[in-house]
Amino acid sequence: MAPIWPNFFIVGAARAGTTSLYEYLRPIEGVYLSPVKEPRYFSTVAEPQSYAPPPIRSEAEYLKLFNAVKNQAAIGEASPQYLCDPAAPEAIHAAAPGARIIMVLRDPVERAFSHYLLHRRMGVQPLPVEVALKDDSYLRHGLYAGPVEKYLALFGSGSVKILLFDDFIRDTPRSVQEVLRFLGVQASPGPTAEIHNAYGPPRGRLRSMMYQNVGLKIAARRFFSDRLRRKAREKIFLGKAAKPSMSPECRKFLEEFYYNDVGKLERILDRSLPWFHARGALRST
Repeated sequence: MAPIWPNFFIVGAARAGTTSLYEYLRPIEGVYLSPVKEPRYFSTVAEPQSYAPPPIRSEAEYLKLFNAVKNQAAIGEASPQYLCDPAAPEAIHAAAPGARIIMVLRDPVERAFSHYLLHRRMGVQPLPVEVALKDDSYLRHGLYAGPVEKYLALFGSGSVKILLFDDFIRDTPRSVQEVLRFLGVQASPGPTAEIHNAYGPPRGRLRSMMYQNVGLKIAARRFFSDRLRRKAREKIFLGKAAKPSMSPECRKFLEEFYYNDVGKLERILDRSLPWFHARGALRST
């Protein structure tokens, strides 16, 4: 029997609601999603083991993720690293040229700050925000114009669905319904009230130490499923709290850094974007 490859990919952006979108689509009849979120098979950018499990590099191992496909029309996976990995679009296109691509784009300033808070929570980022956010590992994930242009050129505008994070959180059922229509699935969204992978501080010092322990993370990856680990993180280790605010100096730096890229993205999409001082009409500069 011929191997089954995905026919749609949720490619990012990181910290823009892709985990929630994955969870909302996963139980819908007619949709099959890889049981491992973020297999990163087509990604070439390595991440430290303390950040995430190693990517799946073997084609055979990757295709095993889709062995349970039955008669679902939409077969996909979600790896937000694919958006800003320069080699991923061509690699995906070579394997699945007819695939559909889904992106959720978030204000890059807020996205970078959210990424920093995630790494602080994980215990892998000791630097203050003003220093850390000048690092390319945070900045490049919000440079959307080039990747969006590349995906559009490779797959065609009719095969690329771009959601804005602002719209996604404002009316989640409508956004999920749009994605289902884009995938050709005749179904209605299920429950969308629960937010997945949102900001939350560790519940006390002991749980914080356990959550940040690299050895425990590696052991958990060996014995527990991707989804079960995520549920434990959200329900056991992390609490609820208001997200810290960004300093004016940090915001100013990020806004200036992303200003031209957002302008380019607006021209590619032929629309204005509701992000920081990019709000309003299309800019000509």
